[in-house]
Amino acid sequence: MAAPPSKTIQDLNGTWVANNDLSESSAEILKTQGVNWLTRKVLAMASVTLVINQRKDENGNILLDIENKPSGGLPVTQEKRVLDWKPVELHHGLLGNIRGRSRICKLADLDDDYLRQGWEDGTEEVMHFKTEQLESKGIVTQQVAGFIVLNGTRYHARRVLVTKEDGERLEAKLVYDYQG
Repeated sequence: MAAPPSKTIQDLNGTWVANNDLSESSAEILKTQGVNWLTRKVLAMASVTLVINQRKDENGNILLDIENKPSGGLPVTQEKRVLDWKPVELHHGLLGNIRGRSRICKLADLDDDYLRQGWEDGTEEVMHFKTEQLESKGIVTQQVAGFIVLNGTRYHARRVLVTKEDGERLEAKLVYDYQG
């Protein structure tokens, strides 16, 4: 279902289901990130649902809680982010020990053309997540979330860029249908 105009990066509250027909494969990205073969195969066949709760705390910080529910018997994962660009270290179920940062930023603040392109007309700000894998030095994943229009329909999307120390780059666009 199309994302209504009321949904913006300031209000992603709701349920979003991955549109596998419009999304690009993330299999090579997952492989580079060190996700094991069996998990990659199950994820490739899974339908992923994101349940997002976005709000502000008493200090005005934007809090983003994402419940990631893959089908196929994979466990539900939780992301709890504060969009303040301060580094947070934690253990991620698929990626191991990571250092992540989250923010809302201007498109011009992004350091890569791939991440800046393809958003719906009028987009000035996007949500930006940057993750460094601490055990696999040199692997950095950036995700930029916003909205795109495909064939006249508005969708929530993420552009994912994984870079390695040796200069290798992997890109994927993930597209989500709004469920309410």
